[in-house]
Amino acid sequence: MQKKYSLPIVTLIGRMNVGKSTLFNRLTETKYAITSSLPGTTRDVKNGAVVWRGMQFSLQDSGGLDVKEDEQLEKRVIAAAQRAASASAVILFIVDGKTGVLQQDTQLFRELQQTKKPIIVVVNKIDDDKQAQEAMNSIHQLGNVSLMMISARNGRGTGDLLDAIYHIIGAKMQAADREDRTTKVAIVGRPNVGKSSLLNAILGEERVMVADKAHTTRDTNDIPYEYKGKPFVLIDTAGIRKRARVGSGWKDKRVAQIEKESVRGSMSAIERADVVLLVLEAHHRISDQDKKIAQLTNELGKGFIVVLNKWDLVEEKETNTINDFVNYFDAALPFLRWVPMIFISAKDSVRVRDVLDMVVKVTDNYSRMLTTEQLHPVLDKVKAQYHPRVGNMRKYKKPVAVLKSLRQTDVRPPRFYFRTNKPKDIPKAIPRILERELRDAFDFSGVKIIIETGS
Repeated sequence: MQKKYSLPIVTLIGRMNVGKSTLFNRLTETKYAITSSLPGTTRDVKNGAVVWRGMQFSLQDSGGLDVKEDEQLEKRVIAAAQRAASASAVILFIVDGKTGVLQQDTQLFRELQQTKKPIIVVVNKIDDDKQAQEAMNSIHQLGNVSLMMISARNGRGTGDLLDAIYHIIGAKMQAADREDRTTKVAIVGRPNVGKSSLLNAILGEERVMVADKAHTTRDTNDIPYEYKGKPFVLIDTAGIRKRARVGSGWKDKRVAQIEKESVRGSMSAIERADVVLLVLEAHHRISDQDKKIAQLTNELGKGFIVVLNKWDLVEEKETNTINDFVNYFDAALPFLRWVPMIFISAKDSVRVRDVLDMVVKVTDNYSRMLTTEQLHPVLDKVKAQYHPRVGNMRKYKKPVAVLKSLRQTDVRPPRFYFRTNKPKDIPKAIPRILERELRDAFDFSGVKIIIETGS
């Protein structure tokens, strides 16, 4: 049975007016939550999406808990906090850095600890190191805790907070990925390019309906398949049309609604896939819609293969016909030159096995983890090409950015951390050179490489 995936939830919990709504707006980069110095402004639970380092999670603002000074924690307050915490992957317990930890904070924190959920204590309204030191004097009441000092208002420390969330959730997601070793392969493209024909050719049977008329496929179909001893789920999707045309031109509005749902399902298939096969027609030019599908796949960091179908319809093929098309594709989408292309005829089952072989290869590349020792030669080559300019006059001289280290921090897609003493002074060309050297040294075809620079 196909696994059901949902976004992990991170919940903001704390007393009134500690800055939860301000932090919610900061992390979601929105202004959904109304902020005010008036206690109790937020009463409803707010939800928003956060994307950080390629990971997405749902942020939930639980609203201010009505805890008044010198009163015992009421049962309904505890119940509200526990309900919010029960579905959470991580709890952000917000404390006002200006007032410090109050008795009510301590009581509420002890109740949250009973949920056994990961808790990060976030001390808000810390604008400088002096305030941070003063706030530390009262934090000891909570015991040995995971602690972050931030200012939601000006953004101080929020990047470090997101990194802390990433390490907690990312570890769980990686563990889930290790448990589910099935590679999900989404077959996407515009209507009538031969997606279902490709699927049938792979399976060796007429599993899905094929017709010359566009939009024959309306549902997304998840089909288990094994190739060379490796498990796959092949996801057949409806054709993705331009937004302006979706649902238009149908006399029966019920059919229009079905089409809208079909396209929505196709977009969702890209999001949950490990590898995406973008099917194009070899005898037609790349459309704007093809480019948008390619851009979405790239933005989501999926394994990526372009399949040129209906190669049998290309007339007067010559020795350089394939090279000409590769050059045309590179010119249309220059940021995707690392994407492999396979020319097939699904109708005649020509080179269909090459597609499966490439899926296996891209899946391996997608999960490749390199050691720091393996990356040393790559960094040395980049250093050899780095020639920073230094002013001749003494007053213009300043410390030169030094390329210190390179390590891989994640897979699916591969992510690298490039360390330097002055990240802002590194030329923009250096990460591009680094990616080129990584691709020359290791096989990352069909895989996006993400490079983060820091100190």
